[in-house]
Amino acid sequence: MDKISLREAFIAQLWRMYKLDIMLYLREFLVGETAALEYIATQPAPCTPSEISDSMRVSRARTANVLRSLREKGYVDMRTDEDDRRRVNVTVTDEGLKCLAEKHEFLADYFDMYIGEIGEENAGRMTELLKLTADCAPSLMERIMRERNA
Repeated sequence: MDKISLREAFIAQLWRMYKLDIMLYLREFLVGETAALEYIATQPAPCTPSEISDSMRVSRARTANVLRSLREKGYVDMRTDEDDRRRVNVTVTDEGLKCLAEKHEFLADYFDMYIGEIGEENAGRMTELLKLTADCAPSLMERIMRERNA
């Protein structure tokens, strides 16, 4: 297969993957409420809205909306810092941890079935290819940005 055909076939398969139902569940962990909740839950200490915003690469206004929704659902607790009244500390609640656990369990069940479907050897090869992709992506983005700006 020539390079252009390979590129087009690769992009076509990525689009097919993007449209899979499972991607809806995976996207939750990348953007929006679940992503924020995951970040908050994995922090060793209370975090601030600005830290959440920075980690998610979204605006402060969007983060405020997400946090408001999570607070209304009882998934996070937000309190003014006693030592610095300008700082708001955000922590996950037990209900928030329960919500995340359910989402993690769903994904674990799905990927266990997926590995059973494609086989452990193929899953291992795919994992290596995904690792290779993630490892080389930052330098590729730097290169293309440099070449486009040259």
